[in-house]
Amino acid sequence: MWLRLHMHALGEAARRLAAQPVASALSILVHAIAIALPVLAAVTLRTVGAATAGVDTDPHVNVYLTLDASDDDVRRIGDALRSHPETARVRFISRSDALAELKATSHLADILATLDRNPLPHAFTVRVRTTDAERVNALRGEWSKLPKVDQVVADFEWSERLARWVQFGNRALIAAWLLLGGAIAFIVGHLIRLQVLTHREEIEVSQLVGATSADVRRPFLYHGILQGLLAGAVAVGLAAGVAAWTGLEMQALTPYYATELKVVFMQPAEILGVVLAIAAVGFAAAWIAVGRELRRFSRG
Repeated sequence: MWLRLHMHALGEAARRLAAQPVASALSILVHAIAIALPVLAAVTLRTVGAATAGVDTDPHVNVYLTLDASDDDVRRIGDALRSHPETARVRFISRSDALAELKATSHLADILATLDRNPLPHAFTVRVRTTDAERVNALRGEWSKLPKVDQVVADFEWSERLARWVQFGNRALIAAWLLLGGAIAFIVGHLIRLQVLTHREEIEVSQLVGATSADVRRPFLYHGILQGLLAGAVAVGLAAGVAAWTGLEMQALTPYYATELKVVFMQPAEILGVVLAIAAVGFAAAWIAVGRELRRFSRG
């Protein structure tokens, strides 16, 4: 009996959606577009986070030697860097190691194999004890004056700022989801309220013959759930389509960069969570809207 009541309510909700196909489709599409925007924002943040996960954000300075630097020059510069009071740790990267790493981590292996000689210099990565920009610039100037040093680069600051922006984006995304949930609840509740008013006479007659508030509320609750499920599924489909297109465009750019660029989409469990969350919002909005209108009917 319980299952039959719920199946009847579900069928009634589906018939109400099908009775106005254009209006229902437009309503679902509007909700889906609104939901797809924060979904795409989340995918963007996840993609940026994955792309920068391997970026070293610890304070460090890269010291590149000239191509004609000898082994004695390497030892002399290494000793000077290690003896500096601002140095925490020094790592030496030989020309051959740098070339092998570049071949392994980029799509330039075929091009590098055609070169007559190794174009990369010896280099040192120096962990420094300070993050003060002025002090780091002073170290750059001091170490760039060492003989056989070609270039000194401190490039960790941009990655720190990017990581802070990604963290801010995650917090802003949570706020956007909360605002979006409230907006969807308001819109769905308004639509359900209009349907309740449209079927007011039918509801009053059914209550006269013994229908309870739960019997009256049940089809509208399923209507809200169905709208949420369909809107969530369409939103994920739209977001997946945009992400797939973006992924193809990024793959076309990959050969020009020393890293693989790819879009990181949501996992199946996360997709299911988004769809169910929107369905829950539709259910809650319908519950509130129907309950409020039934109380008004009772007072009337």
